[in-house]
Amino acid sequence: MDFNEKKSKLLEQLNNATGINFEISDSDLSDEETVNKLKEILVHFNGIDSKNSFYKLFLTGELSYADAAPSLHRYHIEENGIRHIFYLESQQEYKKDVISLLKSLLLDSKDVVIEMDSRHLLVVINFAFDPTQEDLNQAANSYLDMLESETYISFKLSYSNTVTSFKDLQEAYKTSVLAMKIGNIFNANGRIYCYDELGLDRLLYNIPLEEAKSYLDRHINFDILSQIDEETLNLLDSFFANDLSLAETSRKMFIHRNTLIYRLDKFTDLTGYDVRKFSDAITVKISLMLYNYIRLSK
Repeated sequence: MDFNEKKSKLLEQLNNATGINFEISDSDLSDEETVNKLKEILVHFNGIDSKNSFYKLFLTGELSYADAAPSLHRYHIEENGIRHIFYLESQQEYKKDVISLLKSLLLDSKDVVIEMDSRHLLVVINFAFDPTQEDLNQAANSYLDMLESETYISFKLSYSNTVTSFKDLQEAYKTSVLAMKIGNIFNANGRIYCYDELGLDRLLYNIPLEEAKSYLDRHINFDILSQIDEETLNLLDSFFANDLSLAETSRKMFIHRNTLIYRLDKFTDLTGYDVRKFSDAITVKISLMLYNYIRLSK
């Protein structure tokens, strides 16, 4: 983004924050000094009445750490401390009562709920100790359970790695947003996504689209995969999740073992791959993940 674009964006934000139309007609400042001065003014006007606005500007990169640091004491934000970011996505636009519900779950006065847009919320949570994966999943589930039971709206949640300084929150926000994006591509039925636990999903996400298409062309053609119905896809997901066990998949899917075998045989006839064989199962699993990646990237 060049100087004029940065200047226009900052002036627009100032206009929205103050109701006054600003413009720069003459200045002895350099381009960099002008941008920094506009950011400083923006902090005072857009963030002055709200810690949430201050957080939002910083997390989204509109306010650099150098510009934000001098104002930390003003909002009673500690530079150091164990924090996590919970990034929430609703399947439809949420109502304002969602904010109140989230705040009722906050145990520390330093925790904040930030409205990112009409379908995304963010919670900055302070911890007295470094939480385990189990602690974080338990907290995430409690957030989702309360929201869904009280609002009847489905939510998903992604969370960041542990950060110990305010400066690192910006990167934690980026990884939380990315975790949500990757999770939605490769595990659409998932509920909670942890960036550090995405594993194969993250690896495949970084493969260029042309490489992904080339892989499918050599194994299971994209057009063939597009013919597979939702019921069969869910059955395959369950089969993989249950370690290729016919008995466990039948039980979890509430279908007879012979019906499951029949559906798997039909998939073999269509694709040439028998997912009851480990090597074929790996190829099909990766192919289906890449299929979703390509389909959702169009």
